[in-house]
Amino acid sequence: MNNPMNVIVRFELKEGEIEVLVPLIQEFFEKEVSAVPGFISAKIHKNEEGSVLINYATWESEEKFLKFVKEVAQVSEISKKIQAFASKTDRVFEITL
Repeated sequence: MNNPMNVIVRFELKEGEIEVLVPLIQEFFEKEVSAVPGFISAKIHKNEEGSVLINYATWESEEKFLKFVKEVAQVSEISKKIQAFASKTDRVFEITL
């Protein structure tokens, strides 16, 4: 069995951008991502200054995440608006002890 995969997307934002980006991410997860097979959960974190936003999502497997990217994220109008903000993405895998 595959270990869950966590996707961490970090946005470094200019003043006022967080107020635009957070609702877009929330809408994207509520309307599109939550229904995708393999999606487990997501959280959004921000720093105190509002200049850094981190989106942390957990997927059942890398395969399910890659299918989501191909079939949803690359074609979604909401996703395209989110992608307009500069971001860095890391994929990390859980290590079970």
